Amino acid sequence: MPQAPMPLKAYKVQDMLVFATKGTEAKLLAAPRIRTVEEWRIEVGAWVALRAEREPQLDELLDPSRTEAYIHEAS
Repeated sequence: MPQAPMPLKAYKVQDMLVFATKGTEAKLLAAPRIRTVEEWRIEVGAWVALRAEREPQLDELLDPSRTEAYIHEAS
């Protein structure tokens, strides 16, 4: 039996609102908009310090038609 997809939840990564199933997924989605891959490679400590903070009060902004992680464009 196929497993139901995990629901998307709101996370803040710096000033971006990201909807993802986990904080790690939100961080991976937002990171390329913050710095290039090469910049992250040079400054690995910044990558480690990058946080995806759960924002349950923003869950209501989720676009119910979306099923995959995305960056909320109004953020």
